[in-house]
Amino acid sequence: MKCKRWMKLSSLVVFVLLLSACAVSEESALEHAKSLFADKIVQEKKTTSYENSDISFYVPSFTEVSVVDDYNIVMEQGDHILLLFLNDKQKYENEEELLNELLIESDPLIIEIGEHGGEQGYFVAAPYEEEEQYKLVVGYNGAKVTTVTTLSEMNDIAEMMFDIVQSVKRGQ
Repeated sequence: MKCKRWMKLSSLVVFVLLLSACAVSEESALEHAKSLFADKIVQEKKTTSYENSDISFYVPSFTEVSVVDDYNIVMEQGDHILLLFLNDKQKYENEEELLNELLIESDPLIIEIGEHGGEQGYFVAAPYEEEEQYKLVVGYNGAKVTTVTTLSEMNDIAEMMFDIVQSVKRGQ
């Protein structure tokens, strides 16, 4: 009898430990995001896999692309809708200027701005309207990609977004 009770208790403890190990905290997401940004800002650009007369860029496998106009492209990848916006090349002097440009009013969980080879990149994650959701914006050299995601998927999605936005080549 004691053995069964002990087995149930130990099973419950193992289950709780596994469950808590799978949960992503804001602190661990922030730490991973800073590392991700540092790696991605200096990475070699991905080879383009989508091209039309005005633009070419890398598109991950299983991603649908819809051109809305000369400045906006919608991509669907799994459950995520990604918006690629083409802007004039602009450098942000500080975080406040970037947040104002992106119309982010809440305190961001993550905000990173950096340069490599004369090109500026940034990564912003801010709480979104829905609970447990975050608005992600990744920008590089005048192009930005935006989506909404959960904390647990944030860094994987951000990594893909960096690959897309860094590969953008505009037609002449």
